[in-house]
Amino acid sequence: MTRSILPASAAFLRKRVPGFAPALVLAAGLAAPLPAFAGNLYGLVIGIDDYQHITDLKGAVNDARDVAGTLEKLEASKVILLTDADATRDNVFASWRELTELAGPGDTLVFHYAGHGARQEAILPGHEELDNMFLLAGFDETGPGVNERIIDNEVGHLLAEEKEATVVFVADSCFAGDMARAADFRAEVNVRVADVRVDKSSDRIADRVRQLGEVEEDALQNVIWLYAQDRNKVTQEVRIGEELRGALSYAFSRALEGEADGDSNSVLNTAELKRYVNSSVKRHTERRQRPEVNAGSRDLEILLHDAAGTPAPSAGLPELTLYTTPGETIPALSGIRKVDSKAEADLIYDGDGSSLVYKTGDVIASFPAPPSAEALQATVDKWRFLAFLIGFAETEGPELDLSDGSRTYVEGEQVTFSIRSSGNENVVLFNLASNGAVQLVGPVRRGKRGLAAGKLRPGRTDSFRSAVIPPFGADHLIAITTPSPMPDLVDAVQDAQQNNDLAALAKEIGHTLDGQSFGLDWVGLYTRAKGDLQ
Repeated sequence: MTRSILPASAAFLRKRVPGFAPALVLAAGLAAPLPAFAGNLYGLVIGIDDYQHITDLKGAVNDARDVAGTLEKLEASKVILLTDADATRDNVFASWRELTELAGPGDTLVFHYAGHGARQEAILPGHEELDNMFLLAGFDETGPGVNERIIDNEVGHLLAEEKEATVVFVADSCFAGDMARAADFRAEVNVRVADVRVDKSSDRIADRVRQLGEVEEDALQNVIWLYAQDRNKVTQEVRIGEELRGALSYAFSRALEGEADGDSNSVLNTAELKRYVNSSVKRHTERRQRPEVNAGSRDLEILLHDAAGTPAPSAGLPELTLYTTPGETIPALSGIRKVDSKAEADLIYDGDGSSLVYKTGDVIASFPAPPSAEALQATVDKWRFLAFLIGFAETEGPELDLSDGSRTYVEGEQVTFSIRSSGNENVVLFNLASNGAVQLVGPVRRGKRGLAAGKLRPGRTDSFRSAVIPPFGADHLIAITTPSPMPDLVDAVQDAQQNNDLAALAKEIGHTLDGQSFGLDWVGLYTRAKGDLQ
């Protein structure tokens, strides 16, 4: 349901440029980088939380300040930050044109937007039924505020005004209302979409869009596009660290700070950006979001000489925050800090339902009432372990997926997992059940202690099936790939399988992979019993 305001992917260009072949453009964007970085960096960064007439957001300004601050750390020549009431239509257009006048060949311009998206009936005939649009701070459904929006066609022409520099367009927004998995009402979930109606009698933008007409493909070949979600899903705000954020904006900032620099040459290119953003967003949203990164005929090259670098993750399990409904008491738990609001919580405990809900709105475990301290601690440690894995910035990793996407699967249903690697890799594959139990799984071969890493062939997809059985909630299949077999890693997983000590497993993984080339991916399988409401 969600779509970018102006994706250079199939969604936008099938609408705007008949006959466009998106695969060819993407392939061009992932070509070898330019031989040398030469040029200046500019940014127009927009973030809106405080909407005057529609529902507010809570993390868009955090996103904008983070992106703007990162650009400034990279010694950008000029960064224009527009937040809340300053994010007017006139200011956006004027600011962009100011930057395009400064930019020249070899330069890079970033256009970043975090805020509400929406859809309306298409203005230009003969294409899709709906236009996508950005909603600015003063947008209203009627009166002068109707014109405080920007239509996708306008954005295309706006970006096409820059004909020499490389343009990086980042849209941390969405345009419809469906989710990969239903969000539990007990979680505080904000989505960046507004269901609005445009009063045509007040609209002054439709005539401009008709006058502009379609955007020609050739005018967009210098644009690299990042958008938070595919057209059928919602973009959520999610708590990362101490703040509500958009996962795409967070990933983009960290990529610019050097975490995406896979070859450690202090230059960020499109292939590195694509890999890192895809991995980071999926990790922080439990695959509720699947971002897309596409490119025109140019590659991206941003010099990262002032980046702080990627800190090594802590070898221990990190602390999580927990909110309990008023009047509920739970056993004492380690690795947990209690908070007073859902917005601050990684985990939400509802005593009436004896359930744990994750910050993304997923029910991750249910317990007999009252739950034992051991059961709660095991589930909490499982999520602390996943938080530990998020801290790794690995090299090119494997791709794990589910046959039918990241929906909720029902008891007895057959599920097919797939794993694919771009290289000739050894893989250690294990499952973390919803109750924290560790299970080493295939593909495997015999080793010094009975099981060792299996082998993945380049470009080949391996798959295996499993049935949905209790305990219900969230299982996570985890894959670690390395160029050579790592029996010590297999031993550590086997030990955790026997003693359920995830802290020891985290320590061993950190020790074993330290200084090594490795890949890492995981996928959550969300399940429920037959008859349970989704």
